[in-house]
Amino acid sequence: MITACFPMFCRPKKKMKKDPVDWRDSKAARPEMEKYYKEFAKGFVDYVATTYEWPDVGVDRMTRMLDYTVPGGKYNRGLLCIWTAIDTCKMKGIEFATVEKQSIVLAWCVEILQACFLVSDDVMDSSVTRRGKPCWYKVEGVGLDAVNDALILESFLFWLIEKYFDGKQYVALMKLFHDVSLKTQMGQMLDTMSEKAKGKKGIFETFNMKYYTRIIKYKTAFYSFYLPAASALIACGLTAPATLKACEEICVAMGIKFQIQDDYLDCYGKPEVIGKVGTDIFDHKCTWLLVMALQLMSKEQRQVLEANYGMGIAEKSAEKKVKEIYRSLNLTEVYEKQEKDSYSQCESLISKHKETLPSETFIRLLKKIHKRIK
Repeated sequence: MITACFPMFCRPKKKMKKDPVDWRDSKAARPEMEKYYKEFAKGFVDYVATTYEWPDVGVDRMTRMLDYTVPGGKYNRGLLCIWTAIDTCKMKGIEFATVEKQSIVLAWCVEILQACFLVSDDVMDSSVTRRGKPCWYKVEGVGLDAVNDALILESFLFWLIEKYFDGKQYVALMKLFHDVSLKTQMGQMLDTMSEKAKGKKGIFETFNMKYYTRIIKYKTAFYSFYLPAASALIACGLTAPATLKACEEICVAMGIKFQIQDDYLDCYGKPEVIGKVGTDIFDHKCTWLLVMALQLMSKEQRQVLEANYGMGIAEKSAEKKVKEIYRSLNLTEVYEKQEKDSYSQCESLISKHKETLPSETFIRLLKKIHKRIK
């Protein structure tokens, strides 16, 4: 028997409350991140289509470009932004919900900037694949149009900042993203110059620790560590220059540690673990291993290294001779000491600024990258 339900006797169904996202769980957070990406990308494309009377063919091309180049990474930089915002709210005694949307916007701004750099880098490096698929410029019909696409990606992130922020936060964020972009571009220029300097007289004299640190500080540390953390601080209202400078001090130290690890893993990491075959020796890169070797080697070893460094990927025997010099200098032991010392340095900086910064974020990040193998 079917019983009719009359309005006066039927209780309205309660809406199921959506569980809050566990942003600490990277695996669970990534699909949530991508939901927001779709919202932001559609908003940007709709804005362009409406404001500039963009034809359907242009809308389709832009949508395809954004979807191909922006999502699909690990989102480590973006998630660092969200984690910093969570811990900053905890430190300040405010609800994360009050800044959650803004922190997600900034997380995607960081990821979009990363996409902008990758599209450009792949063209400059003549790379073939990126994230398991052909580089964007390698896609049929794209080619060097990818250069303009990289500029559109940059415009996308600044559109997001303008849409979701105003006042002091807007000014601080625009300054931050412009500043970090320039620093990263300058770091990239120095790195590219070191690759193209093969055979140049006296080039190994310039490959010292000061030169190397300058490259990795500007190429990696600012946009991979400082930008996500500083943007989250600004979203939470911490815009004082002294606070951001303290954040920079910690993040630059971590970024340098991270890049030294990358250099080591490029030479000694297992391809099946790190996901690539190392090419730094082939490419004449100024790396931590090279700089340390230049400090420790004999004149005879120097001659062998200069004759074999940066000979190209076809010269496997040349790479083998360079690696033999590294082995004879016990660079693995030197690296392990550096790992320990850099951990202590970062730990000390975190403790130094624990009253003004969310130390929990940086301690967690330090433990995550310390002694990493990929």
